[in-house]
Amino acid sequence: MKRYELSREDGKLICSLLLEFATELDLHYNDGDLNALTPSFAIIKDALALLKRANFEVHPDVINILTRYNKSRQ
Repeated sequence: MKRYELSREDGKLICSLLLEFATELDLHYNDGDLNALTPSFAIIKDALALLKRANFEVHPDVINILTRYNKSRQ
């Protein structure tokens, strides 16, 4: 996997936006409704991959909503 250069400011901004998005999903959707948000979760997964390539850590709440989504798909 190619390492991606991302400025500290841009990485922090993406992390913040991802947290805001995840928080809204967590607050407003029940587990049974998350499957309908598959396109949104594809974006979250892509953003997480970008941040991982650039060696940024994301807030645990982002991982939590992604875990809820993955469990809802089983």
